[in-house]
Amino acid sequence: MAKRKSTHRKTTVAAPKVRQRAVRRKPNIAEILMITLELLERDGESGFRLEDLMQRTGISKSSIYLHFGDRDGLLAAAFSKKFSEIVQESLSGLELLLNNVSDPRSMRDALQAATAFVTSPDRFKNRLDRAVIIAGTRGRAAFADELAKAQTALTDRMMVLLLDAQERGLVRLRHSPRTVAQMIQAVTFGRIVAELEQHPSPESVQSWISMVTELLDNLLFDGLLDG
Repeated sequence: MAKRKSTHRKTTVAAPKVRQRAVRRKPNIAEILMITLELLERDGESGFRLEDLMQRTGISKSSIYLHFGDRDGLLAAAFSKKFSEIVQESLSGLELLLNNVSDPRSMRDALQAATAFVTSPDRFKNRLDRAVIIAGTRGRAAFADELAKAQTALTDRMMVLLLDAQERGLVRLRHSPRTVAQMIQAVTFGRIVAELEQHPSPESVQSWISMVTELLDNLLFDGLLDG
């Protein structure tokens, strides 16, 4: 008796699809901080969203927390970077100045020209940015610590430049190098008070330059310009 052929077909079970996870880029900390600052410039601190940063950079939220602790830690690192860049620009100018003078008189003339540059309206935004960053440390201990480290490093660098100038006979310091470095920064940063006034007159600007020049004469030269 002939066997009946089976009418049942073998059922092929499809292999389950493996869900592809989104590829995350390896975090580039410098890029993360740069884009964070761009977003802060655009949206302000209150409007800053981690989701926007993640979309722009491909970084995951877990990586943000791994590298910076939390949102405040990220902002502290970004603001400290911005703060350092602003002041480093001024330090670079001072280094260039010191490389192009040979005696106390030419040093004084160069400082007077630098003081006039400080009064440029273009410098107002930098000072305003620094003021906003400093104000942001209130009630945020971790942020304050980060900024303190940045400021200390910058003051230390200015001290080295001043001591180098003294060794070359370009200046003669009447006070401790740290105090002088702090005072110079305070004077240039303090220009923001005058800038808040609308349309300062050329006479007031020149008066400010003359006053700062007299102050620097006393801080830096101590008799070197006599005769």
